[in-house]
Amino acid sequence: MIDIEKAKNEFMKYTSKYDVSNPNIDRKIYHSLRVMEYCKNIAKSLDLSKEQMDIAVLIGLLHDIARFEQYTLHQTFSDYKSGFDHGDIGVEILEKDHFIRRFIEEDKNDEIIKVSIKNHNKFKIEEGLDDIALMYSKIIRDADKLDIFYEAIEMFWNTEEDIKEIELGTVSEDYLNYVRKEEPILRDGKKHTRLDAVIFVITLIFDLNFKYSFKYILENKVIEQILERFEYKNEEAKSQIEEVKRVAINYLKKNI
Repeated sequence: MIDIEKAKNEFMKYTSKYDVSNPNIDRKIYHSLRVMEYCKNIAKSLDLSKEQMDIAVLIGLLHDIARFEQYTLHQTFSDYKSGFDHGDIGVEILEKDHFIRRFIEEDKNDEIIKVSIKNHNKFKIEEGLDDIALMYSKIIRDADKLDIFYEAIEMFWNTEEDIKEIELGTVSEDYLNYVRKEEPILRDGKKHTRLDAVIFVITLIFDLNFKYSFKYILENKVIEQILERFEYKNEEAKSQIEEVKRVAINYLKKNI
């Protein structure tokens, strides 16, 4: 048995030692809590047992456990800029002094939990995982992306500078080609336009795994909500955005 409420209380106790008045720290706390719910919903859609569902929920709670230390040390959530792989270091945090025992009493699922957290932020899931570890890794990756979509609607690109740059910009040809090929984009640290950042988020759909995730995005018009936030001034950009929208929605439809 996993006591999810106890685990959540321990998580809140852990995060309270960081500057929770900082909006970036606060955002990651609530991101983790929302990802828990997405994990639960995906697990339900797969008809998993109560124990399996609880494991997925716990992974959702703990997947970003390293983010608080990362931001405190480096003032960024960029793994590339900070040289801080928050998946790998999350595992280290849980292993140190058996910290994971504060969240779950039994150790029989420790490896599944740690492998899933390690793989949640990688461009691709590592090869050689057994079917169970692979399933949980896919659940947390989908759940994490579903909340990134939520944040892209509610929280990202809200400054006047962001909005102006996006509305006056165009999509880089290489980003547009990733959309056309229906492929996710590997973040390489190179500078791209602010509008490219919006397109990057859209391409996360090309790395989703479960019918629940595709259906959720389609039914909640997530793609439309992200892309239609802005009033594009450039005619080329308007055409590009319509193409991105069309490709994305068609991709979702053929995966449900």
